[in-house]
Amino acid sequence: MQLLVLAAGEGKRIKPIVTSKPLLPFMGQTLLERVIDSASVLKPDQITIVVNPKDKAAVAKLFPKAKVVIQEKATGMAGAVEAAGTVLAGSIVVIDGDDLIDLKIIKNFKEQINKTPNRVVLTGIKSNLTGGYFDLQGESLKVMEKPKVRPSQWAKIVLDYFPKIEDFTVKLKDDYEAGLNQLENSVLVKAEGNFYQLKFPWQILDLTAGLLTGKNLIDKTAKVMAGTEIINSYLGQGVVVGQNCLIRDSIIEAGCVIGFGTEIARSYVGPKNWFHRNYIGDSVIEGESNFGAGAVLANFRFDHKTIGGSGREKFGAVIGRGAQVGVNASVMPGAMIDSGGLVWPGTVRQ
Repeated sequence: MQLLVLAAGEGKRIKPIVTSKPLLPFMGQTLLERVIDSASVLKPDQITIVVNPKDKAAVAKLFPKAKVVIQEKATGMAGAVEAAGTVLAGSIVVIDGDDLIDLKIIKNFKEQINKTPNRVVLTGIKSNLTGGYFDLQGESLKVMEKPKVRPSQWAKIVLDYFPKIEDFTVKLKDDYEAGLNQLENSVLVKAEGNFYQLKFPWQILDLTAGLLTGKNLIDKTAKVMAGTEIINSYLGQGVVVGQNCLIRDSIIEAGCVIGFGTEIARSYVGPKNWFHRNYIGDSVIEGESNFGAGAVLANFRFDHKTIGGSGREKFGAVIGRGAQVGVNASVMPGAMIDSGGLVWPGTVRQ
């Protein structure tokens, strides 16, 4: 059995984050590494990863034994499967490179494959996901993509088994789900467990919370000064935390410097960010950004309404790579700062 990982998406909906979602680091590992580690329980004979052109070198370096295939144009999942068609044959499991699936779900999926090795096996979970939902009413299993009225409570996730991938690829045109709907005798695994999907930037916070275990994980090269408290957080390689800081329920990736008196709560902080007496609440900071003294990322509306499209009452800012936030700047809940963006000292950014 081969494993096909679809990791070529453009990620338009996760802007202002510019790093490809599969290559975002989470506690020292890229998301793609975590996805493939979880799928290793399937014991695939070969791993094929479909990527966009700009990520090929990075992915090939991470997975030297895998086949890395380029999808030249972002034509969706069907295009990704077709791009890998020349190197695929026989039984295949397809997963998404930016969805992290609970090991319990994958094990249940594997058990179903062992029971019905000659049938297509698809996976659904009870969730409020944006995407396809299974219609269980007919004689054969169907997927309705983004229906106005959901035909069932079972949302489709990308964890699919094909006993003979050639039987599926001949039915593919421009739509992966439409190809699935032409197959007969498919089996649905009604899965229970955690599932983390990265389509929107605030979902990075969901994954951050899901990965933290209640205990601190601090790299041996990190330095924490006197008077600082770390609670349920990860500090990566070379992180420096100054005196009298509070870091709780957060991921702090490699190379960050957190200056005196900074508080970071329930946030994802990517590599090589610098902080100087700041408050960072429920925010996503991609990396290589600088925050002047007194700058604040606010995370709560006075009217208690949810913020933007996040569905969250507490949600701060999303800061793209290489942004600069000046001294005493106030960044309001739900603000999006582009990669390389500037927030001038003393200003308020909505």
